[in-house]
Amino acid sequence: MLTALLSACASSAPNADGENNTDKLHRAEQAYTDGLFVEAEAYYRELVNDNPALYQGWFRLGNIYARSNQLDAAITMYERCLELDPDQARAWYNLALVRTRQSLRTLADAEQRFSDQPADQRRLGALRERLVDALTAGQAEGR
Repeated sequence: MLTALLSACASSAPNADGENNTDKLHRAEQAYTDGLFVEAEAYYRELVNDNPALYQGWFRLGNIYARSNQLDAAITMYERCLELDPDQARAWYNLALVRTRQSLRTLADAEQRFSDQPADQRRLGALRERLVDALTAGQAEGR
């Protein structure tokens, strides 16, 4: 993936501080690989600001936000990636995964909210359990 990113940015001129997008991309990838997500986010943000068509940058931002449990932001980034390149299967997968996490969170919140209404709480809990069962059955089938 790094090679594709570099070729997309290779022709960029240095910015005001003398750093070109290729250098910035190397730093972003290194920070991401090292788990320095705040630093990586800053680099990727600069990269997509300089080159909004860089779908890989949007994808990485989605991953960073998903890892930090900023699910709405992750969805926005994955959707932007897919607007630019709808053939990115990993972005579709991650988008579905993040939306599923949101659904599970919503159901858990609703169960707590309706703790004084046992019938509603049971119905919400049953839906959450069916969703978890469907996800775990899919994982077992994929092995």
